[in-house]
Amino acid sequence: MSGSTNTFFAAMNSTAHAMGDLTATNTSTAGAVLPGASIGYAVAVAVAQDTNPGTLHTSATTDGLVSGGYITSSHSGHLSVDFPYGQTPVSVDVSVTAMSTHGGSDFLSDYSLSGLTGPSVHGLF
Repeated sequence: MSGSTNTFFAAMNSTAHAMGDLTATNTSTAGAVLPGASIGYAVAVAVAQDTNPGTLHTSATTDGLVSGGYITSSHSGHLSVDFPYGQTPVSVDVSVTAMSTHGGSDFLSDYSLSGLTGPSVHGLF
């Protein structure tokens, strides 16, 4: 395959900040690079509960980068819910990003037809 690339890259990041009397944050990222594809996933969640109105704050962000293919997809979602009333106001922030890319690679290009039966491809044939 002329002009193909064998380099695929996936990098994801997520951050979550919560300020209040009771807080919880959680972040997670994952990435996978496969022959001819790369995939990334990031999620961040921030929750805060406060007995003193005025100091409540949450923030959750995710971002990512994938490269190497010619078909790239990206999906991001952000949800923020605030309950500012009552004795214990609550704020929740959730951010999710998923990205992938594939195509443009010939991952068997380094093997000749006779080399495909060798042990280097770990029993594909």
